[in-house]
Amino acid sequence: MKLLFRFLVIGVLVLLALGTMQAQTQAAQEGTSSALLFTGFLTLFLVLLVLFVIFVLDGDVEPLTRALKAAYSSIAPKSSGPAMPLDESHDGITELDNLIPPWFNYLFGGSIIFAVVYLLNYHVFQSSPLPQTEYAEEVAAADLSRRVRMASEGTLNEDDLAVLADEASIKAGQEKFLRNCITCHGTKAEGIVGPNLTDPYWIHGGGIKNVYTTIKNGVPEKGMISWKLVFSPKEIQQIASFVLSLQGSNPPNAKKAEGNLYTEPKPQPKDSTNVARRL
Repeated sequence: MKLLFRFLVIGVLVLLALGTMQAQTQAAQEGTSSALLFTGFLTLFLVLLVLFVIFVLDGDVEPLTRALKAAYSSIAPKSSGPAMPLDESHDGITELDNLIPPWFNYLFGGSIIFAVVYLLNYHVFQSSPLPQTEYAEEVAAADLSRRVRMASEGTLNEDDLAVLADEASIKAGQEKFLRNCITCHGTKAEGIVGPNLTDPYWIHGGGIKNVYTTIKNGVPEKGMISWKLVFSPKEIQQIASFVLSLQGSNPPNAKKAEGNLYTEPKPQPKDSTNVARRL
C-alpha cells in the first residue's frame, strides 16, 4: 500500500513539473517568462521536499521539523537581554554593547536574499530586462507609435497653415498645453519663466506660422525643447491655435510684454497678369 502511494505521489509530481515546464516555455515565447521562472524554482523545491519526506524520512516529518526549529533558534536574534559593558569609560560614562534589534537582523538578511534573487534574475538567467534595455525598448515603442500617428494624420503643408477654430481642435490643444507648457508659461499662458502669450507682443513672431515653427523647433538657448519629436504636426497646429485663441484674454498677474508688436500681414493679391498670359 505504501509503495502504491509513493508511485501515485511521483506521478502527480511529474505531471506538475511537466505542466510548469510547458507553461514556462509558452511564457518565454510570449516574453513573460520572468514571473513563471520563480514559479518553476518554487515548484522544483516543493517536488524535492516531498520526495525527501517520502523516501528519506519515510513520511515522518518530525526530524525535518526539529532541524528547522534548531536552525531558526540558532540564527534568530534575541529580542531582549542585558547589555554587555565594554572596558571603556570616558568621564564616568560607560559604553555598553547593546543587542542588535531583531528587525535590523531581519532587514539585513532580507536585503541579502533580495540581492541574490536580483543577481540571478537580471544578470545570470537574464529573465528580466535591465533598466537600460527597458528604457531603450520604451523609447523605440514611443517613436514607432508617434510615426504611426503622424502617418495616420497625413501630411501637413506648413506653408499654408491656418488657425484651427473648431471646438475639438482647441480643446485638444488646451489639453496638451496644460500638460506640457504651464511650467514656463502658466496655466493661463500669463508667463512665468517663459513669455506672456496673451498679448500681441512676440519674441519670435506671432501668427500661426511663427507660433507653429517656435513650438516645432523650440528655443534651445532659452530652455524650450523642440516638440517635433513629441507631437505630430497636427498636434502642434492644435497647440498653436489654442495659444492664439488666448490673445487679449488679459489673465491676472500677467508678465509684462516682451518682444515686438506683431500684426498679421495682409494677404497678397494673386497676380492676374500671369493668368491673362496663360489665356
